[in-house]
Amino acid sequence: MIATMDHALIQQFAAGAALDDLDGEERAELDRHLVSCTPCAKLAVDLEWVVADLALAVPDVRPPSSLRTGILAALREPGPPAPALTVGTTGPLRRTARPPRLAILGSLGLAAALGAVAFGLGARSVQLTDQIEVARSAELAAAEVAHAKVATREAALALLGDPEHLAATLHAEGAVPAASAFVVYRPGSTDAYVMAMNLPPTPAGHVYQLWVADAAGVHPLGTFHFDGQGAFVAPFGVDLAGSSAAMITLEPEGGANGEPGPQLVVGEF
Repeated sequence: MIATMDHALIQQFAAGAALDDLDGEERAELDRHLVSCTPCAKLAVDLEWVVADLALAVPDVRPPSSLRTGILAALREPGPPAPALTVGTTGPLRRTARPPRLAILGSLGLAAALGAVAFGLGARSVQLTDQIEVARSAELAAAEVAHAKVATREAALALLGDPEHLAATLHAEGAVPAASAFVVYRPGSTDAYVMAMNLPPTPAGHVYQLWVADAAGVHPLGTFHFDGQGAFVAPFGVDLAGSSAAMITLEPEGGANGEPGPQLVVGEF
């Protein structure tokens, strides 16, 4: 039987359970340990939420309602009337008499009006095309962000299955008492991620920022926006082998380079 306090191996088992990759003996040992170890039990639950959240990672992006309204309005716009033919009552087509000058002027006015309508429709067509391009660009950008999030989460979960990984639990500060988080990393590489649950959406004009501490001080890392849906997963991008602590803070847009702002979750390695 595995020693009860072998938390590193139990954390690996918890990752395997989330991925449905444990044999019967490993599952039984994990269940025995979780009964008496609250931190590991909480970690196991958080990992299951992260895996479940992957299925909901890609958002449903829809074009603005104004785009549909504009297209339908253009389609309903009446077209110019069809020209009429003068047909004789008993014979073939006959040439009509030359119209009076007032009729000619009226026709010119109608042509000008039709030209103005055509110009307006052309301008509306250009406007609708621009709206379509904006909507398409926004959809592509949202898809790229979603795919990047999925790739980050998959990389973090894969790292949890690596026997060489290390993990540390972070605790919530006063601003987000319901939050829970942990760090997983592979010493000697930049494979390092934080996973947090119950973080609120990033307030407007602000970002979440990662920080690490070592013997030389506290160092700011990347900044991230979060929509509050599911798990927050972000890469550190540095080797955490020499670090002693990590935290997530709330900063103004652009992040901080000096003193960290309000701490949301923090913990020592």
